[in-house]
Amino acid sequence: MSLAARSDTRLLALFALLSLIATGCGIAAMVLSGTPQMRWIPNVIAWVLGGGAAFAIARTAPSPRVWIGIALGALALVAATLIGPDQQGVHRWLAAGPLFVNIAALVLPAAIVAMARLGAGHRLVPIIATLLAAIIALQPDASQAFALALAGFAILVTDKRISALVTALCLFGIATLSLLRADPLQPVPEVEQIIQLAHASAPALAWAAVASLAAIPAMLFARRLDDVAARALALYIAVACAAPIFGWFPVPLVGAGMSFPLGLWLGIGLLAVRRN
Repeated sequence: MSLAARSDTRLLALFALLSLIATGCGIAAMVLSGTPQMRWIPNVIAWVLGGGAAFAIARTAPSPRVWIGIALGALALVAATLIGPDQQGVHRWLAAGPLFVNIAALVLPAAIVAMARLGAGHRLVPIIATLLAAIIALQPDASQAFALALAGFAILVTDKRISALVTALCLFGIATLSLLRADPLQPVPEVEQIIQLAHASAPALAWAAVASLAAIPAMLFARRLDDVAARALALYIAVACAAPIFGWFPVPLVGAGMSFPLGLWLGIGLLAVRRN
């Protein structure tokens, strides 16, 4: 096995360990608090399926056309939420049978890696990033909007043209617009308040969950500091994980739901693809 191949496997293994701790803490908190099984079983399924997909993806060699297809596919799915089912006027989900999937959480990690691999100089990257930001602001979803803005900034500033910098700054302006519309949805204990739920059940669970979430972007920075895609994905994860401190936003991996486990695994799998 080559050094590059070992590095890719270690990246996947480290994420598997940290995400398993975070997911396990959330499930334990839900079990201890009496949350119905059907709220946490999807987390287990998503983690297993996502992990299998990520290890398979890491063995591929995507062409530029594939990276474009991933980014455009993510844009199409996020756009579809505006005509999909809503909750009190909020559009963040598409229905998959009995499940409501948070599409931004599912596809943004993969889209961020794809845009970074295409490079800031690719003509489609600023267009896709701006459209994604605008649609997410319309949903509205402030946590995903700001997470995308910071990730997009990390990608676009690698292009030295003024237009790229302007686009990067526009992403933050668009994200700010998502704050102008009040979110009418009330927090769900096992989703947005899972850390408080864990602390009430067993404080050690809450601390372990927070530590594992903080370690994921730190691990990406430490292992791939010279990789734009890794930096962008790390910033996305960091913002998504920190957002619940400032409002009622879903807690990635720890909270109930399939979207974050699947989405983050797909992003990590694409990040682990060996580059020439």
